[in-house]
Amino acid sequence: MRVSPRTGALLGLGTLVACLVAVGLLSVTGNDFVVAGLRGTDLYASYGLPVVRVLAEVAAVVCVGGLLLAAFLLPSPERVPIRIAGWAAGVWAVAALLSVPFTLADVYARPLGYVLEWDRLVELAFAVEPTRAWLLTALTAAVIMAATTRATSQPAARVLLGLALFGLVPVASSGHSSSGGDHDWATSSLLTHLVAAALWVGGLVAILAYRKGEHLTTAVTRFSALALWCWIALAASGVINALVRVKPPNLVTTSYGLLIVAKAAALVLLGVFGFFQRRHGVAEVVRTRTGRALLRLGAVEVLVMLVTIGLAAALARTPPPDHNELVPTVELKLGYVLNGPPDLGKLVTDWRFDLLLGTGAVVLAALAFRHSGFRLPLWLAGCAGILLATSSGIGRYAPAVFSLHVLGTLVLAVLSPVLLALGMPRDRRVLPHPVLATVLFTSSFHLVYFTGVFEWSLDQPIVRTGIHVWFLLTGWAFFCSAFAPEISLAARRLMVFTALAAQAVFGVACLLRDSAIGEPFHRSLRLPWIADLLGSQRLGGAIALGFGVVPLLVIGLVLLVTPQRAEERELTASR
Repeated sequence: MRVSPRTGALLGLGTLVACLVAVGLLSVTGNDFVVAGLRGTDLYASYGLPVVRVLAEVAAVVCVGGLLLAAFLLPSPERVPIRIAGWAAGVWAVAALLSVPFTLADVYARPLGYVLEWDRLVELAFAVEPTRAWLLTALTAAVIMAATTRATSQPAARVLLGLALFGLVPVASSGHSSSGGDHDWATSSLLTHLVAAALWVGGLVAILAYRKGEHLTTAVTRFSALALWCWIALAASGVINALVRVKPPNLVTTSYGLLIVAKAAALVLLGVFGFFQRRHGVAEVVRTRTGRALLRLGAVEVLVMLVTIGLAAALARTPPPDHNELVPTVELKLGYVLNGPPDLGKLVTDWRFDLLLGTGAVVLAALAFRHSGFRLPLWLAGCAGILLATSSGIGRYAPAVFSLHVLGTLVLAVLSPVLLALGMPRDRRVLPHPVLATVLFTSSFHLVYFTGVFEWSLDQPIVRTGIHVWFLLTGWAFFCSAFAPEISLAARRLMVFTALAAQAVFGVACLLRDSAIGEPFHRSLRLPWIADLLGSQRLGGAIALGFGVVPLLVIGLVLLVTPQRAEERELTASR
């Protein structure tokens, strides 16, 4: 693969235009928030922040695109896209670090020179959430840059792609969407928006750079299908985020609303380009195995995408019109209100759809057409468990009630994974190493609830979602191994009883602990019906012993009375 100079020139031109768009829009809409008694930021800080943000976001999408090409779009790994991703990650890390002083000048409403004094910069860099987010982003990008020097396989590229997408999370969870009412939906929709945009923009840049590559037809065909879903995710998440942040009348009467309208127009335009790209560009690549049509349509499409990044940078620097409205304490903390103490009726009927995991459950259920026989209802029941744990009254009340949090976690870590593992066709099952699966599964409850991660997640929707995904994946990996005939029966028995013991220890620890986990957050909600925090914690321990230990005990007993089949003995002996 040889990268065309035209692609680099196109990327440079688009980045310059994006920076000019961001600065130009901010000069029109106004971007200086002066704090009473302080001098305010200077022009360097005011207009430097959107510029370094554009540079960081462009570098991030190029990094994601290079890794996407190497990990999934090509039939076999190639070093050039991985190296390009490494270079882009280096630029991403530098831009993220440069964003720290500009962000501090913005947060503290001081000139840039004030925060550039080394001692003050070091002292303040970890003091506020936005700069901590940029530092974590810089660290993530630096790790990717270092790892790309040795990554040569597609599994390694896939791990790095996941890390690059994770690098988008910190800054997304520290902006406008992370505060105020409905911030759970706002943050989830923004994260979906950013991931879809990074895959789409970065993937298209990578395809243009690869247009003379050996496997262009395969890469373009695969990317075309992905691009359609990215556009759908962008449109849906953009609408949700806009409705959460801006009241409909303010869309045409405020600067923030007009920027949203401009982004929406750009997205529609990109959809039109994508339609013609699929109809003509992709068809020509399949027919002629050359990328001339891709360059004609894709160059304009990339420029529009980069202009959209400039619009997004201006939007991030502009406050929503209703950002100063006061909201109740519970809504400020959780993103929504709670309608009295939980009871069976509310747990069943008081739903709040989880945009990420709820959508994921629906998508997994839609894939059930690949299953047949008894596996179909098991798979659908597993998907229903995910929906129940995250979007029903259990998920709604979980951040405020410890016992319900434990119940929802057990559904995600035990019940749904068991059903999904049993409902998955054997020929599509991926088996992790049983020791690794057991270690991750047995340690997760202790690491989350007894190390401060639980407290961190309570008012951070992104962290909460990440924990849910972690429990679901570790549970799925564990039970896929526990039910796999490829693994010896003795090993599977040991796995299950080890997990049973770990789960029992967790439940007993919750019962015997004399201090309430997450007490400062729960007290801050000021809900009179959760006054007995230790009682809720002990109930959570009892739920862990019942709902967590009993299923594992049943599975363990079944494995104990199950004789080892002849083919399993042969397979074990051959290892």
